[in-house]
Amino acid sequence: MSGALTIDNEYYEEVGDDWWNTEGPLRALHEMNPARTAYFDRILKERHPGRPAGSIRVVDLGCGGGLVAEELAGRGYRVTGIDLSPGTVAAARRHAAASGVEVTYQVGSAYGTGLADGCADAVVASDVLEHFQDLPAALAEIDRLLAPGGVLLFDTVNRTVRSYLLLILVAEKLLGIIKPGTHNWKMFIRPAELRVLLASAGLRLAATHGLGPARALPRLLPGLLRHRRLGAFTLTGDVSASYIGHAVKRSTS
Repeated sequence: MSGALTIDNEYYEEVGDDWWNTEGPLRALHEMNPARTAYFDRILKERHPGRPAGSIRVVDLGCGGGLVAEELAGRGYRVTGIDLSPGTVAAARRHAAASGVEVTYQVGSAYGTGLADGCADAVVASDVLEHFQDLPAALAEIDRLLAPGGVLLFDTVNRTVRSYLLLILVAEKLLGIIKPGTHNWKMFIRPAELRVLLASAGLRLAATHGLGPARALPRLLPGLLRHRRLGAFTLTGDVSASYIGHAVKRSTS
């Protein structure tokens, strides 16, 4: 993506322990988390049948406060979380220690983590692809980290009129569910575009699904207006706003 596009990624440094506040500024991520981590867990089991979770190495790239990393570690996976923000990494470490969950966290860039080639059976990029100013460079780093046959697990946002209306106009500008400036609609990624970028990085897009609130809008609206709550999320067939999926690295011949 062009460096001219602006996005406030620095905000996340300020969040601190509010990453884990289910009533706080990132509460929508908590509402999404069960659906997306269940999907990631299912794909990991499908891609590595018969392997114990403790032998499967997962790198959570752009891990934030550790919502996904800690959940996967709690399911037994060997998880390393990487984030550019020192304050965010510190908050993630504090919560993991308090929860008794073993996760390795370190400060690092998505464009150069410092981890070894082929060190991961899976890389998670959850709610971060649309934040990367240089998405091809991040995908190249993901490809480098993955062992042959490894899997990228992701969720991101489609660049459509519907996503602008729902995420920018309603969720950000009208309801304040999303912090203003932390998303740039021009950086949202259409699945067809992602497929091409992944292929250029040596990854094959294997599946995409919609990711949205489980309740239909008429049932969702009262809680949304009164409490700014979206409720539980689920996988759907509609990828026109948020979507989730996985891509596979080619195996060596």
